[in-house]
Amino acid sequence: MKRVMKREQGEFGIGSLIIFIAMIIVSAVTAVVLIQISYQLQQQAEDTGNVAIQDVSTGFKIISMGGYRYNDEWGTTPPYHDQIDWIDIKVSLIPGSPPVNLEDVILEVSDGQNSVDLVFNSSVSFDGGANPQGGAGVFGIRVIRDLSPKTLSNYVISAGDIVALSFNATANGLALLPQTYLSIKIIPKHGVSTFQQITTPSVYVSRYVELM
Repeated sequence: MKRVMKREQGEFGIGSLIIFIAMIIVSAVTAVVLIQISYQLQQQAEDTGNVAIQDVSTGFKIISMGGYRYNDEWGTTPPYHDQIDWIDIKVSLIPGSPPVNLEDVILEVSDGQNSVDLVFNSSVSFDGGANPQGGAGVFGIRVIRDLSPKTLSNYVISAGDIVALSFNATANGLALLPQTYLSIKIIPKHGVSTFQQITTPSVYVSRYVELM
């Protein structure tokens, strides 16, 4: 019996060519979309990572804290007030912290009875003298050390700088008598809040009262 060999040929017409080109275009478009999505995910992951690093590494450390008392006429001679009128907090940045704009910082202060939120105001100044400036809801800064590049003229604290955050406790309704609870939280725009709580000394014997 003779086997009949059939010659097979593929059909290749204009219709097949159109389908083939369409498949290539679809594949190319799909590849572009996947590349764009991959790039966007990479950017989002980097941004999220940078924010996370900033939130962990940004913050303040408190070096020391003290308070000043005045007489009823805001003088510097005895007899002094029986409560602390001004608070002065020396701070610097924690190791590895990026620069922080002090205009974005909030001070949350409480004496156990009242709690106030203070924002930066450049008009509040305190040099340790009889300075009654500084009202409710605000704090000022006193530059102690401004290393190069000098940024504290723009109220930006950077690594190695030291500033004192000062505010009028009496004007903000805080009755800081002896043996009074006091808590202070320094809240930057990004990063870790710094919390400190103390009890004022049992007796005030001088104009300046060391708190920590």
